[in-house]
Amino acid sequence: MTHVFAIAAFVMLLMSCKEKDATPQQADGTEDTLQTSVKVDEVAESRLLSYEQRQGRHLYRKYCSVCHGEEGKGDGFNAFNLDPRPRDFTDVTYMNALSDVRVAETISQGGRGVNRSPLMPSWGGRMSKKEIAYVVDYIRSISVKTE
Repeated sequence: MTHVFAIAAFVMLLMSCKEKDATPQQADGTEDTLQTSVKVDEVAESRLLSYEQRQGRHLYRKYCSVCHGEEGKGDGFNAFNLDPRPRDFTDVTYMNALSDVRVAETISQGGRGVNRSPLMPSWGGRMSKKEIAYVVDYIRSISVKTE
């Protein structure tokens, strides 16, 4: 008898998981295509990034995007309150002039530590060296190096 209840509970658990994974529906019964396309774009982008870059993207979104923007253009929602404005990582010419070590130092020590804007916080106390390297890898994926 207890096996019947266990099986019933398992089936109910599976059904609730399927409901959570279902495609969002609008009031008229059609799929929410905007939300679905965003998920598809994110999955496609993830396939193009290495493991390190995906880890860096997660950290970047958590710590950096508020000022540097989701796409690294220096247009995060807090950027307009800052003078000087945050660095635009899509500026390939400028970014190619910087070594990975310099970018990691800037993240670790903050702007003041590398004689730049004192408004950029230092993340060395929050992120490990490995995590900072992940963020550098992700930033490099935004500003594709040209050889």
